[in-house]
Amino acid sequence: MGTPLAENHKRGLHSIVDIIQFMTHDGLLLYKKKGTRQPIKKVVAYEKTMNETKNRKGVVFVSPSKEELVEGKGFVVTSYETLQEKYQNLSHWTPNTYRGGTYYDFKNRIIKGHQRENLKQIHVIGLDIDSKEVDLYALYLGCEELGLPRPNLLLETPRGFQVFFVLETPFHINKKHDYKALRVAERLSENIRKALKKYVPVDTGCIPFGFYRIPREDNVLDFYDQPANTSLLLTWSKQYEEQENRNFLRVVYNKNAPAIDQTSSDWYRALIRATHIEEGHYGSSRNNALMTLALANYASDKTIEEAYDELDQFNSNLEHPLKKREFERILKSAYSGKYKGVKRSYVEDLLELWTDGQAKFKGREGWYKFKKPREERVRSHYKEWEEDIIAYLDTHTSPEKPFLEASLKNLAETFGIPLSTLKEVCKHSSKIKKFTIGRGRGAVTKLASRSMLFRSLLLLRRNHIRQAQLTFAELLPVPNHFTAALPLPTLEAELLTHEVDIIYSSGASPPDKLTS
Repeated sequence: MGTPLAENHKRGLHSIVDIIQFMTHDGLLLYKKKGTRQPIKKVVAYEKTMNETKNRKGVVFVSPSKEELVEGKGFVVTSYETLQEKYQNLSHWTPNTYRGGTYYDFKNRIIKGHQRENLKQIHVIGLDIDSKEVDLYALYLGCEELGLPRPNLLLETPRGFQVFFVLETPFHINKKHDYKALRVAERLSENIRKALKKYVPVDTGCIPFGFYRIPREDNVLDFYDQPANTSLLLTWSKQYEEQENRNFLRVVYNKNAPAIDQTSSDWYRALIRATHIEEGHYGSSRNNALMTLALANYASDKTIEEAYDELDQFNSNLEHPLKKREFERILKSAYSGKYKGVKRSYVEDLLELWTDGQAKFKGREGWYKFKKPREERVRSHYKEWEEDIIAYLDTHTSPEKPFLEASLKNLAETFGIPLSTLKEVCKHSSKIKKFTIGRGRGAVTKLASRSMLFRSLLLLRRNHIRQAQLTFAELLPVPNHFTAALPLPTLEAELLTHEVDIIYSSGASPPDKLTS
């Protein structure tokens, strides 16, 4: 079955089967029950160990192609030996293990048993990104800023990418406990998706513990073999929900701005016609729906009596209406004068959950747009110049050649901005890396966007994975509350090392100065 994962880790090597075994928490049998090619002595000794520990293994479901998966076709796999033999001819699998599986139609391989209630363990949280137009640097940086652990696996798919967190302690699914662990795991998965959606276009609607792409040499971009601490993730999830609930209402002050009639908007009419809104959906419950509608009335200069009449009818039409006392408390709070608008993301969540999705929220976060102070306007101009430079860099560089090289004066002319402005943007930007090699008129400046440098680093990793399954130095630091794990270099340090390696490998002299 190849070298154990622990031995491979010492040598910096990982095979695809190592990755699969790591993701499934050794949840499958090592050898096939029938037709194994391993020495009989090894198989007998292994079976004896399994019988002594009474450790019942699970199964995973696999499918050769997306088309066959759509038709419900696939195989039930019980061993790593089978996966080692077949993974190169498979496209999808269930990284979380099930208690068992069978076939509706054995001849046509119509698989049966991959429903959520049959899950044995949840040890992987997967995310789907259905777009190639995505900054993967933002994904990893988002994990760092949110306090999430570094993703354990990044795969490229035909339409985008898939990201996986492997849990140190799995959720054991048990019917006796009314599937409580399953609900907790689903809630954790939902919170991670919603949090990371601010950085990359994560699909928040896909089934959390279903089929995903199977790791192969041609799709693995990054692998990290330190699992995420489950207990700390649950603490993060609770804190995230508390923070999101606090941020539900956004205070916006501008008493002199003219009112915009939000009650005539498509989203308002779609939401007020919804009758099946329920409690218990955190930022998208019936309480929050009523508060959102009430705030829309208040921001539209409707009197509290007008709002009461309309929203009382809305509440009465609900399948599970609020009690009169609770209804009046929410309406009074909306009209208290503390709030002038609602948060766009929560309106969109309400529309997605309780309507047909046709109506869209139009506008920005709040109802009012006001003039910024002069200092903020100046900063906004620098922001626009930074975006223009990054757009040019991303168009004229590549992962193979991530740097744009010229004199600083020529670069300023290329970007169409003053030299002094370019210097200021490079000085303050966190998204652009600048190297100056040499002095005076002979100095050469190298510019690169951090996202392109990150893509360059991933390309390097991918090439090594294809050739030797090498594991490289870490991309991200462990966030503060994950300090029990190994000390890791920061993303900044990792990119710096990569940048200097690129410069030296091209034959250039060491940089005279290095600035961000």
